Amino acid sequence: MSRTSAVLVIAASVFLAIPIFAQNSKTPANQPVVAKDYSFSIPASEVWTDTGLDLQPGQLVHVYGGVIACGGPAPSEKETLPLPSAPAGALLAKLHAEAKPVLAAPDAELPVIDPSHLYLGINRTYCSGSTLAKVHVGPAQAAP
Repeated sequence: MSRTSAVLVIAASVFLAIPIFAQNSKTPANQPVVAKDYSFSIPASEVWTDTGLDLQPGQLVHVYGGVIACGGPAPSEKETLPLPSAPAGALLAKLHAEAKPVLAAPDAELPVIDPSHLYLGINRTYCSGSTLAKVHVGPAQAAP
């Protein structure tokens, strides 16, 4: 066998093997969701912190966090908070950039219905510092 033929045989073998390896490296759609835990430092200086977590339908997100000390707001300023019904300085969460936030202090449970992305923030006007947020992402609980 000539050197050119040997190179062609090797190249063809590699070319034919690529689809096999590509299929084996993909995660099957019906593979069970593995639970994972994350921690984030959420600064009051940012309106929203992008956690970088991409979420898929069927997952359940638990967010645990606290409230940081804030000055105000005055009653006239309460409506300027991201979530006026929540205390100033409380941890907030949302699953889409344009979604309305929910209170995540002391905790919140967010079922994922469509592909989502987790954002965390502080219900703030005159707040400084940061708070620790713990996030648990796992499969949705089966109904009893």
